[in-house]
Amino acid sequence: MGSRQFLYPMKGSGPWTPAYDPFAASIVHAYEPARRVLTSYTGNLVRLRRASDNAEANFGYLANGNLDVAAIAAWAGGASYVVTVYDQAPAGDDVTMAIAGWQPLFVASIQNGRAGMRHDGTDDHLRGAFTTGGALSQPFNVFAVGKLDASVVNDNSDRVLIDSDDSTNRMSLQKWGGATPDSWVIYAGGSRVGGAADSNWHIWSVLFNGLTGGFWIDAASQNSGNAGAHNADGITIGASITTSKWYGDIAAAIIVDPSLSDAQRIAMQNAMNAYWGVY
Repeated sequence: MGSRQFLYPMKGSGPWTPAYDPFAASIVHAYEPARRVLTSYTGNLVRLRRASDNAEANFGYLANGNLDVAAIAAWAGGASYVVTVYDQAPAGDDVTMAIAGWQPLFVASIQNGRAGMRHDGTDDHLRGAFTTGGALSQPFNVFAVGKLDASVVNDNSDRVLIDSDDSTNRMSLQKWGGATPDSWVIYAGGSRVGGAADSNWHIWSVLFNGLTGGFWIDAASQNSGNAGAHNADGITIGASITTSKWYGDIAAAIIVDPSLSDAQRIAMQNAMNAYWGVY
């Protein structure tokens, strides 16, 4: 688990209600560096490495819940890279990358004026074991916000947005190069193939639940049925274990266990879209 000490002080809890509070009882892992998403969380959002001298620092949120990008700009004075995204759920299982060359680029305004990460498709990824929360148990949901780079939409290779941290217990959400054209797919020991890949911003919503699983993109159903029975015990953001790197932008990854009802899932997607302005 990463440090929760602040380099820059918080500027008040604010009068707003964090977006995912209605689902807080089920959210077990919340990685969204652009904002505070749960009232119960009062720590930092992200740890960055400054490109100019490799110094590292933690950054928190403003009174409106958004990441303090002004403090980041003043500190960095140029490019910076994501070392850690802090888990805002009670488990506190942060995702991190100690190798400087594998850290995604921090982007202060990546979508709808919000901050996120840019992955280079070669090395960049973050990883964390679910050491506190333990293994997930199907049924569970995975939500993600991101964008694939246009240059790899049909490069006949796999580009993984989210996966587990080992090869035994998978929860993969990815672009699959085995279809024509390349397509979105989910995998947890089996697979379900969705629509053709593209370079648009999307909100992905996945239900891993054996025969009654499925996934949605921007609230539109892609496929339903059995994607396998794996129960992940860790997460990799931006890669499949260590291969098939994502090339493009990633803004959020949320894990919900036990799973939400259909109505709650739709409400969760809407809450994400209200902030990210995807569809």
